[in-house]
Amino acid sequence: MSRFFLHGKRIVATGVLCLWSFFASAQEPIGTVSFVIGESVAKQGANAAHGLAKGDKINAGQIIETGVNGHVHLKMIDGAFVSIRPASKFRIEEYRYDTSNPKNSRIKFVLEQGTARSITGKAGEAAKEVYRLNTPLAAIGIRGTDFVVHAESDVTRVVVQSGAIVMSPINEECTSASFGPCNTATARVLTAAMRDAYLELRNRKEAPILVPAEKSLSSPNLVAPPRPEEPIVDRGPKPVALTGPTNQEVNQAVATATAKNQIDNFATQKPVEQKPAETKPEPVVAAKIWWGRWEANNPNETPSIYSVLNGDREITMSNVMFGMLREKGEAFVPNSGVAKFKLADSESYFVAADKTMTTAAITDPSLTVDFGNRRYETALTVNAKGISATEIRSAGAVSFQGIFMSETNSPDTVLAGTLSTNGDQAGYLFQRTLANGSVIGATRWITK
Repeated sequence: MSRFFLHGKRIVATGVLCLWSFFASAQEPIGTVSFVIGESVAKQGANAAHGLAKGDKINAGQIIETGVNGHVHLKMIDGAFVSIRPASKFRIEEYRYDTSNPKNSRIKFVLEQGTARSITGKAGEAAKEVYRLNTPLAAIGIRGTDFVVHAESDVTRVVVQSGAIVMSPINEECTSASFGPCNTATARVLTAAMRDAYLELRNRKEAPILVPAEKSLSSPNLVAPPRPEEPIVDRGPKPVALTGPTNQEVNQAVATATAKNQIDNFATQKPVEQKPAETKPEPVVAAKIWWGRWEANNPNETPSIYSVLNGDREITMSNVMFGMLREKGEAFVPNSGVAKFKLADSESYFVAADKTMTTAAITDPSLTVDFGNRRYETALTVNAKGISATEIRSAGAVSFQGIFMSETNSPDTVLAGTLSTNGDQAGYLFQRTLANGSVIGATRWITK
């Protein structure tokens, strides 16, 4: 109510014409019911609930409820799609789409109970940092995404069908009133590369846990299956033409050893033979993991994620700055041996409280993967002007899809990583919050 009165004061100051414009824009529909079956109603404010029919206009502020046999599909004005499945209560808290400058858009949904699917449109793609879906327990931000959420009072589960999401418990560090993903120590990333696995949250004080596909008996798509009228799931990014070689690819030559030979050597851990001084330097191993910035950059900076994205690569991880990709294909993770990796490429920064960025250097890097026990352990130190040397440590499980799921981290640290599809390369993104800012980075590793 206070926001309305604040706008009201501005309206009085600017005249009757602005008053008319304010109410006209407030009443503009933000979507249309494209499909409805079974019991469903919509309610707005103190108005009585009314049944929904195909073609009905949808406004911001509406609450849509479905019965045990109800399905409602919404087509939003920016091309986004929302499916509200049976026994659900879904609120469109805010939906502002700026057609002239989509980056000024703002979106917030609330799934109070039940199951819903969201496919982002132009507003969500352009304004990812202000897209939010809340449940009673969790805040979900996106990275250009098709995802399904199931919410009850004591549990939230989310599965990603395309792209990536960031899921955080709603608490004093991540409030329901805020927009976009929360980058707290308990935030967790889920990507489409973790096919059919889901994140589950049951406690606002702890991080979501990953439930692997083989144990995903309560996946949102199983609890409330989709109707055949829903869009077909896009399991990977559409092909995008490369504009030219990236900074990482320029310095990466063809690998001299095959992945099979590297994996066969994991268990033996033979020391690397020292080559005579007169031999030629060993070629750099070609990358199977890449990263790029989410936002457009200056020519001298890292390319955008979309410039390194093509039909042979898929996005696996993301943080506020980077998206990480790996080669497409079914993951083959060795089931025995211990591999030690060395750092091949990295990019890191110190981001001060005023958002200024200083390039950082990484020292003392280490990464070990125990394939027999599906565990990883890593550490590195970030060095930059304005901060003392900052250590990043993490350890946890490696899923059968080759995804790192951190269980213990340095304080205020979020880390998410991936193996290449045959397990001979690794990459991860990290972020650690400091008193005067944060350090953030991306890394790629090859076997020693």
